[in-house]
Amino acid sequence: MENLNPQEWEEQVYAFINQQARDLVQRLFKAMDDKLMKSRGEGLVVVGFRRRWILTKFGQLPIERRLYRDRAGRSRYLLDEVIGLTKGSSLSSGVKDLCVLLASYMSFGKAEALLDMLLPVGVSHTTIHRQVGRIADLALAEEETEIAEVYEQGKVPESGGRRTPILFVESDGVSIALQREENRRAELKVGIAYEGWEKVGIQDRYRLKEKTAYMSLTDGDHFWEGFSLVLSKKYDLSGVRRVVVGGDGASWIKEGADVLGGHYQLDRFHLRRELLRALKGNVSVANDVYQACITGNVVLADTLLRSRQIESDQETTAEITRVRHYILNNAEGLTDYRLQLNPDERIGLRGMGGMEGNVDKLAANRMKKRGMSWTKRGIRRMACIIQLQKSGKICSWPTKRTERIPFTKPSIRPAADKDTKDDHYATWLDVNIPALSGPHGNRPWARILRSIAHEGTLL
Repeated sequence: MENLNPQEWEEQVYAFINQQARDLVQRLFKAMDDKLMKSRGEGLVVVGFRRRWILTKFGQLPIERRLYRDRAGRSRYLLDEVIGLTKGSSLSSGVKDLCVLLASYMSFGKAEALLDMLLPVGVSHTTIHRQVGRIADLALAEEETEIAEVYEQGKVPESGGRRTPILFVESDGVSIALQREENRRAELKVGIAYEGWEKVGIQDRYRLKEKTAYMSLTDGDHFWEGFSLVLSKKYDLSGVRRVVVGGDGASWIKEGADVLGGHYQLDRFHLRRELLRALKGNVSVANDVYQACITGNVVLADTLLRSRQIESDQETTAEITRVRHYILNNAEGLTDYRLQLNPDERIGLRGMGGMEGNVDKLAANRMKKRGMSWTKRGIRRMACIIQLQKSGKICSWPTKRTERIPFTKPSIRPAADKDTKDDHYATWLDVNIPALSGPHGNRPWARILRSIAHEGTLL
């Protein structure tokens, strides 16, 4: 024991546990395949057994399962369908989920390095990339089909049951560098919807309540079609009394207020930034103009800017002229939405402006920084994966939409000696853990496990 390498014992115990898990998985799959054979549907004929290797969280292992043919001559593996194995991929469902989840947070290369540390057998970055593509392409195709059914064929969309008196929606565009495309950059449209704010901790900190994210590399019309469809699945939109749509003044965001039947609100971050930029950091005047804007006094805001414009040099005059046009073009979205509500309806409401931080969290951190560049197809796929991850749907999204076979997993019980009662677990360990009596039987960790099984002590 005194010569045991601290690094070695972790690797040995980890390898031992994974080997036992692989043995258990093979027994479980055999029992499942037997049960599926007995309960198979009519017309399915067993052709024979076929072997394949799969990569699980416990490492690689071979499995033997029955090959069936139906009356039309099509081949099927019922066990593969039940446990989520797909043709052309050796990854188990759990490894697939882990690959895609990591890829939504970090580059494919970093995901590969992390999986090398987490799994007995790693997964290459190209395999992770392919897995992301399979899930994203299926989700995108399904979304396109739903949009076409609703907006082209007139199908009534699925309606969610969640109700809220007021729904906040904010949108912005993110410029992403392109590779192998005609253009150098593309704008990914990002949107969030939430029901309000909830306090975090004891400090004066808040987070968005019930946030829903949506991203799309399309034009404004298509973006709002997709986003409104996502919202309709979550909310009973007929019960939403007021929708407030916030943005930086882009025309496609204003159109979203019309699509959702809401009130447009100019984003306060962009308004203040434009004022400070035009007034060369004159905070006092910028604050006066800002207050006039958010109270809806456009005339006063313009008067203050014009008076400052007269006293400025040519360069500053041009900047002030630009910001005056910006304010006038967004006059309908200047007034704070809370001023249009009754006093009792304003309780708990705050100023909008959560989009900038969410742009980083949703898109920029994964797709824009560290010199990254993408194809348009890659942007669409990653945006879809991040959206699934934020909604908690990555681990529930199959890579192939097929009818699930109803199945109750068989119970795998330890093979106990019927004539012995007191030594039940020791007997099971002897039978089912060959490592204790195999070539590693004299290792310290093996002796410890054997002593636990037979004596209940640590040597």
